[in-house]
Amino acid sequence: MSLMASLGILVGSGPPAECFGVISRKGTFPMKVKMYGTRGSIPVSNRECVKYGGNTTCVHVISDCIPPNESLVIDTGSGFVPLGHNGLKNGIKRYNILYSHYHHDHTQGLLLAPPTFIEGINLDIYGPEDLSVGPRQVVEALMNPPYFPVHFKQVGSRFSFKNLQFVESRVLLVHPEGGFKVLTLEDFQNITKRGDQIPFGRQRYDLNECLLIRMIGTNHPQMTISYRFEELPTGRTFVFLTDHEDVAGISMAFKKHLKGADLLVADAQYSRDKYIASTAGYGHGTSFGCVRLAVLCGCTRLGLTHHDPTATDAYIDNVILNEAVEAREQLKREVDECLLEDIFCCYDYQELDV
Repeated sequence: MSLMASLGILVGSGPPAECFGVISRKGTFPMKVKMYGTRGSIPVSNRECVKYGGNTTCVHVISDCIPPNESLVIDTGSGFVPLGHNGLKNGIKRYNILYSHYHHDHTQGLLLAPPTFIEGINLDIYGPEDLSVGPRQVVEALMNPPYFPVHFKQVGSRFSFKNLQFVESRVLLVHPEGGFKVLTLEDFQNITKRGDQIPFGRQRYDLNECLLIRMIGTNHPQMTISYRFEELPTGRTFVFLTDHEDVAGISMAFKKHLKGADLLVADAQYSRDKYIASTAGYGHGTSFGCVRLAVLCGCTRLGLTHHDPTATDAYIDNVILNEAVEAREQLKREVDECLLEDIFCCYDYQELDV
């Protein structure tokens, strides 16, 4: 019996094609983002959660800076399953996965998606090191009988791992021919000051051909990374900020991380009332807190994500979104300039221009 069969995973048996939407990328076009999972904590499936969906966190970052036949993915919640089926249709041979952190709602899709078990498909995984545990230790622990039928050693030859430590002093660079590279911030700054090309293996490429990824830690019980994507050929910037609890003050480093983002997608799991009453300290944000960050840091568009599993479509529309819109109107009266033009709640399979 094959690994796929032992798990009951059938190639081509995924969600209907209308869930996918093939995005053609020819020439230089601004970055796009596809939200394959926008739910927090646990997946949900019921009649009251149809509009926004129930897949847990998984985001596909689409850019001409990414090498052909490769995908760049943030987190592998249950949304990674349909993303993986889509990748089979499009001939993806390598998945570059950036983990924000390792809670189950951000990892479990890795165990159920076809790419994990198919020969000829490689998975390069980047993630934080927390309490001396990095991405390799996490994946090995998840794929370990009797808790899971496939041992990591059966598929491990197709995986590579990169621990991300001291994340504010590291950058990732992506080039369509050079691939992926991690540099210390100091080395990156020295190279750019000299005007040198960026070394990728034996080749060197211009910085303005790259996707630059910066990182910062969030306010969460476990080490969690927020990723900032700067597409240098187009000047577009996307920031993904999940599992971040509201803070009273915004540090200069955090302001710099969010500054001027064309698109910020942020964790707004709770209303202010619920947060104050029962969920403070859980490590998740409110719609008011997300709007405050976006306004004070000069972001243009804000998408709210990591919806609470108990939040119905009506609740997200009438409470979470309304609270965000009201927050923007309040903050407009308190600041000299508000650049935030658009606020919306993200939904599964949503495609966003950056």
